[in-house]
Amino acid sequence: MSGVTNDGDAYHLGSSFPVAEARTQTPGTTLLVTGPQAVAERAAYEILLAGLEAEEGIVPVSTDRSTADLQRELADHSGGGLDGRLAVIDVSGESADVESPDDLAAIGRELNGAIDRIDVPRVRIGVLSLTGMLDPLDRSGVFKFCHVVQDRIDDAGFFGIATLDTEQVKEATVSMLQEAFDGTVEVQEDEKGDLVRVVGLPDAPVTWHDWS
Repeated sequence: MSGVTNDGDAYHLGSSFPVAEARTQTPGTTLLVTGPQAVAERAAYEILLAGLEAEEGIVPVSTDRSTADLQRELADHSGGGLDGRLAVIDVSGESADVESPDDLAAIGRELNGAIDRIDVPRVRIGVLSLTGMLDPLDRSGVFKFCHVVQDRIDDAGFFGIATLDTEQVKEATVSMLQEAFDGTVEVQEDEKGDLVRVVGLPDAPVTWHDWS
């Protein structure tokens, strides 16, 4: 399920998201955010935290940092207001959630448990990042992981994003993983700030836009 929608059930990517044609997405949609790690992560935070105004929950899946670190980063970006609406799944091996990203069954169980801990019916799931999974898993394993998460998002009518650092990953791997998502949000940075374009979504122009 994917696409641009204007109905009341839409997930909004935030008023600052510069591609107006892609600013609202149907429940069940998943997007891959690609670009340099810091820029992609910034974009992912903006998209995840845009749900706070709509009283949505956030479930980040952390592959390369501890739960405490990610909670602090999200709190810094949000300015607070995450009580009862944030549940982090740590698959980095730094906590007891999931010992390794290759344990897909455990990730599925933790994802269900995290969603149950959220006090609101609408949820955004963010995998931060797929790059951290490419060490313990090959790209086929990461692709399978994306489908595990995507199926849960589609079944529940949630919204999902994942990040991928294109400076560390080969182009062939990026292209393969894009196939697991409904569309791609490409980001980069120049001397004026962040730039974004959307690929693979209906009606969204494939042109670069300033995102400041």
